[in-house]
Amino acid sequence: MEKESFVTPNSLYHGITKNAASPYVMQGKACDKTLDIYHLILAPTYACNLWCKHCYLPDHSNLLLPKEIALRLTDEWNEMVMDERGQYKGIFHIKGGEPFVVPYLWDVIDRLCAKKTLRLMLTTNGTFVENGYFKRLQNCKNELSGHLVVIVSLDGATEETHAILRGKGQFGSTLKFLDGLRKYGITFYLNCVLHKGNIHEISEYIDMAKKYGATQINFISLVPKGRGSSFCRFQIPHLEVYRHLENIYQNADRDTQNLLAGSLPHIKFQEFSGQCLTSKECVATYRGLFYITPDGNVYTCPNMIFPEFSVGNVYEQSLRELSKNLNIIYQKLKNYSEPYTCSGEKILYKKNDDIENLFSLKSVQESFTNIQKDESGSDILMSYCYSRNF
Repeated sequence: MEKESFVTPNSLYHGITKNAASPYVMQGKACDKTLDIYHLILAPTYACNLWCKHCYLPDHSNLLLPKEIALRLTDEWNEMVMDERGQYKGIFHIKGGEPFVVPYLWDVIDRLCAKKTLRLMLTTNGTFVENGYFKRLQNCKNELSGHLVVIVSLDGATEETHAILRGKGQFGSTLKFLDGLRKYGITFYLNCVLHKGNIHEISEYIDMAKKYGATQINFISLVPKGRGSSFCRFQIPHLEVYRHLENIYQNADRDTQNLLAGSLPHIKFQEFSGQCLTSKECVATYRGLFYITPDGNVYTCPNMIFPEFSVGNVYEQSLRELSKNLNIIYQKLKNYSEPYTCSGEKILYKKNDDIENLFSLKSVQESFTNIQKDESGSDILMSYCYSRNF
């Protein structure tokens, strides 16, 4: 396949210098149905050292994708990204469960470092604070010319609020982990799940993120699924979450706005300014986006783990072969696609006959009906992930 070159509108980054330590927006042109930066998300296991109340996973099974399969995927993904995008235009993202409990984690990281072609992301709960971890991550950062990002789950600005989801005693460990990342010069983002118990301290959370040197904050709405299904009473209507973030974004300084890059208020700011337009779909099923589970099943998004949306299995097909199935899944997804909405979340609510949450999603869309959209396939018609960047 001939290499393609996509130009991301500079306005999307609102003055951010795009380099290895920049905020990241998962996006792609609607006319191409392809991610700007390819992104493979690997969950080699659902095992974890914590048992969080809101966890979206179905279980914490110790099932582990074999090491040889994980290493094969690094090779296949490297080849695909280099052929279609080029050096550091693709991400190999390891999450879980908890990646630091994966016995062969450093073997995969070493393989990636040896290639010097892919970006590396790790999503962790930030409770593994031994210096040895930071030293190895620093070496990885140097080998990859800075193209390493650690995404840390931190769900409150205080021990009390973080403990609501993560349990008592974890807040201090995670702050110590952030200190270690800062000390060793490792770029990190923060993931924060917003719910009724912590939404009041968003401003304090942003101040804390600045203090520790975070590059980006992903505020994520609580979605009751998996273990988190029993935590639904803490869920907040989507429009209420948006309005909280919008109020902060509109009155924020440039540094704060940069921290919120890729959030819905950020995207809406660009749209109202006439600098970009949002398509009627999220990036799920776009070429260059895979999510692989411990059993080898492949989906196009972590929020779309439904049998009818499976792309295939890595035991049976290569990543290039699996990419040929994306259009079939895209056609199935069109029935659920709407602007400013996580398609996987909408599918979940439809399957559960959850009228209240379906209405909640719709309320966000209807609040922006005054924006005129050009559906002609314009280069500025963009699709985004609305789950990690709400």
